[in-house]
Amino acid sequence: MGTAGHDRFEAVMRKCVSLGREAAASGNYGLGAMVVREGAVLGASGSGLVEGTDPTAHPEIVAIRTAAERAGSRYLPGAYLVTTLEPCPMCTAAAIWAKMGGIVYGAAQPDALRWAAEHPDPTFTWRQITMRAKDVVRAGRPLIELHEGVCREDCLALFPLTGFRSRKPGPDGRQAEGGGRPAAVARAR
Repeated sequence: MGTAGHDRFEAVMRKCVSLGREAAASGNYGLGAMVVREGAVLGASGSGLVEGTDPTAHPEIVAIRTAAERAGSRYLPGAYLVTTLEPCPMCTAAAIWAKMGGIVYGAAQPDALRWAAEHPDPTFTWRQITMRAKDVVRAGRPLIELHEGVCREDCLALFPLTGFRSRKPGPDGRQAEGGGRPAAVARAR
């Protein structure tokens, strides 16, 4: 667990950030996840939670399901779940159940909790089960690697993009400030 080996995951994380931007532009959470093994992408997903009806369809779960189908096995040894936000207990457990090599994430759970407190939004709540991925990993078997904070700043930059398309325009037809995005970011767009 920690920051060793970040370099080998940065290119993949940047692809996850792109998936997160696409998801945000479509009116969803700005989150992206991929499952990779030996340089090959086995599964990838941006968030589609807002438009969907499956509460378990986090981008990490969708990417793991796709990877398992592609691999023809529920086990994904040597594969890594790479995601823009620290995975919830469900997604972390899914990586353990899949016997993956590890998890790599950018922004951390406290970042999402802080964002939610500072930018309340009835649709984009960023609600969390306050159990950190490292605690789930420690409790699970097999013990998998955990790489934290990879491209963290790039991943944090996705938060204010979340749900951009779903924001109601103001009286002048432009995106209204607030509604989950800080004024400086709203003006910069």
